[in-house]
Amino acid sequence: MPSLKAKKVAEESSANEGRRPRKAPASEFAPADRAVAADAVVAAAASDRACAVSGGEQVAAVVQDEVPKRHDGLDYSRFKGIGDGCKAERMQSGDVTWEELSGEQKKEVWKAEEQMEEILDQKRREEDDWRRQLKEKPADLSWVQGRHFTSYEAFCVGRVEATVKKAGNEAFKSGDLDQARENWQGGVDMLLALGKLTPEAVDLLCVLRNNLAQLFVQRQEWNKVKELTDKILDSERTNEKALYRRAQAFFAFSIWDKCELDLDSLLKLHSGNKDAALMLQQVHRKLGKDRRTLGGKAVNDIAAGLEELSADGTVRKLRVEEYGEGDPDERPQWVKQDWLSNGREKVVVTCQIVIWSHGGEELYNSKEYRPHPETKQARDELKEYMDMVNFLDQEGRKMPRLVGDFYRKVKKRPVRWYLGDPGMYKGFDLAVRSMKPKERALFEIDQPALSPSVDKFYQKVGFHSGIAGLPQLVYHIEEERLAILEDEVPEDELDLENKTQRGVRAELQLLGYVVFRDVSPDGDGAKLHSVLHPGLPDAPVVRRGDLLRGAFFINRPFDGSLLVQNQYVEWRLGVDEGKYEKLGDNKEPLRPDGGAFVPKCVGQAILEVDWAELRAGALLEVRYRSGPELYEIAPQYAKQFEQARRESHKKGRKGGAMCSVLVQVFSPGFTRDENSDVQGGTVVDESVPKDMELD
Repeated sequence: MPSLKAKKVAEESSANEGRRPRKAPASEFAPADRAVAADAVVAAAASDRACAVSGGEQVAAVVQDEVPKRHDGLDYSRFKGIGDGCKAERMQSGDVTWEELSGEQKKEVWKAEEQMEEILDQKRREEDDWRRQLKEKPADLSWVQGRHFTSYEAFCVGRVEATVKKAGNEAFKSGDLDQARENWQGGVDMLLALGKLTPEAVDLLCVLRNNLAQLFVQRQEWNKVKELTDKILDSERTNEKALYRRAQAFFAFSIWDKCELDLDSLLKLHSGNKDAALMLQQVHRKLGKDRRTLGGKAVNDIAAGLEELSADGTVRKLRVEEYGEGDPDERPQWVKQDWLSNGREKVVVTCQIVIWSHGGEELYNSKEYRPHPETKQARDELKEYMDMVNFLDQEGRKMPRLVGDFYRKVKKRPVRWYLGDPGMYKGFDLAVRSMKPKERALFEIDQPALSPSVDKFYQKVGFHSGIAGLPQLVYHIEEERLAILEDEVPEDELDLENKTQRGVRAELQLLGYVVFRDVSPDGDGAKLHSVLHPGLPDAPVVRRGDLLRGAFFINRPFDGSLLVQNQYVEWRLGVDEGKYEKLGDNKEPLRPDGGAFVPKCVGQAILEVDWAELRAGALLEVRYRSGPELYEIAPQYAKQFEQARRESHKKGRKGGAMCSVLVQVFSPGFTRDENSDVQGGTVVDESVPKDMELD
């Protein structure tokens, strides 16, 4: 590559060649002046040649008399001044010469060239190393010798078996489980990349997955063991190793009935498997073959997860999918009777809940939900899309899909309530008491333990159960299909009364529980308060009048849906709460001093704590049965709904709907990152007026 100095010399030469005087048109000169102009042109050309530089040395040029070229007679005056713009304009377009660059700009060019040279040298070294490795360690093709492959698929199967599988086996024997997993998983991926698998490829795929399952057995990663063995048994239902290893996974999960089925199948095919026979004996002891049977249903068999939870038979525990903490044969010990009566402590549980109809239609999911199309046009478009997909499924001989499969999914929060909460469905409250922390179980709940169990309570408080975040579970057969058809079929033809379902199936997973203080006057759970974290030990104590930085979230109590939130706010504790003047540019409520609006309940959550010393970094939660009114958390709606509020008070209903207030005080060293997703400003959900029944 030529150096920059040589490039500079060449540019100077070409620049000098181009700097020759422009000849004037012939019509501008008299005959006597033409000779003078010609002499001037010759003299200028001689001067340029004498100044030309080649290789850094000046060379004298012999100039001979030249006869000027014959002019073409055209007028070029209109092009005068083109290219004579200022340097700044030419710098933007890149139309500059080397001499016009400043010293710093030239250094940047040299630096860029050096960086490019370094990158190219690095690439050359990497390529040389790669070539050297190929020479030193050539590919091992010994496995190909003496073998004939009739297809590309057969070649790939042979290659995986002779190289990848072999390398994984050697790594596993030497104790290098990570390398063994990498090799075996690589073999699985190579086989799956073939597309349609040959019988040989299927056999080898099962072998590799069995090897991976054994690896995860050693690591006690039972979910992965079950996942791999399920795939093997889909292809080979009688695979001995897969049946045994899946039985090991079920045994680890304490799912005795499924473990028993796998072991029975295994011993029918391979009666000499002593390990399976020994495990089956242990499973029989766990199941308790002498359990009492009543009406075809096992009763009070905790290990098998079969239990009647209510005297009227409306709540039944069908089975345990995943056992939680403690011995699966023992009853849960975490529930205290004091929590279930009027007292000074209540326990708030956190659960994931998925609810299905008996026909398998998903009705509610606390992990995610599928928004239903609201307009007729959206429903029509969904029906057309469903028809097209169902037609393609039929052509491909696939199973028909449920309506919920066509909706987009939105993440949600777990469900939370305190045990004995009159606003929570009785069926779920009874179900969670029979569980252990981290347990996941399946229940069957009839309608009397759902909406009818809370109707009187919500009539008394004057709100609907949906405002608190409860799922509405009075539903019909194929509820979603009926909702789509309601635009076309008259209601009397739908015959909804005869399509009403009587119960649901629900899967609950108890994630954990937190003890709250019951600060309500009667100890009936109307107001619960908890210091989830008192703050950092070395941080200053939080006192009235302090300038705080923090965040607050006002949610529905059960499903955690956000009503009002502010992820970063500064205010003086006990001074700035409840002050409102106007709306900001983004329609957020502001205080008179320009700061974000902070509801009074946020300050009260901090100031009412007298049983612990709060410091910066503290996290608190207050759960209200009758929370703050609309104007107290969303003051911009105060005038709009003042008349409705007065009428509500005349009817005897004071206070707002049920809610949860979560407050966090940031530590002194907390700094807000302007580029992060954490945004300031109090955000009020548009559904708040509707939730307050102030339409």
